[in-house]
Amino acid sequence: MKTTLSKILYDKGWTEMELSRRTGLAQSYINRVKNSRIVPTVRTALKICRALEVPVEEAFVYEDKPYGVTHSVFFPRAVAERD
Repeated sequence: MKTTLSKILYDKGWTEMELSRRTGLAQSYINRVKNSRIVPTVRTALKICRALEVPVEEAFVYEDKPYGVTHSVFFPRAVAERD
């Protein structure tokens, strides 16, 4: 899941620390969500969006690919197929 948190924070003139203070979430957690390293729970996403005063759809963008999948799956051929 991608986020637009960087842009929203920039537009508001806030830092990750300011969002952390307003939500009660750790700044390191905010950073991982912002950089799409983790996907927050629905409750946490709503908490972040309430603090930012933006709709969830504006802050979080759903991707069709499963989280973390960046290439096609590799299945090595069976030994019998190679002979």
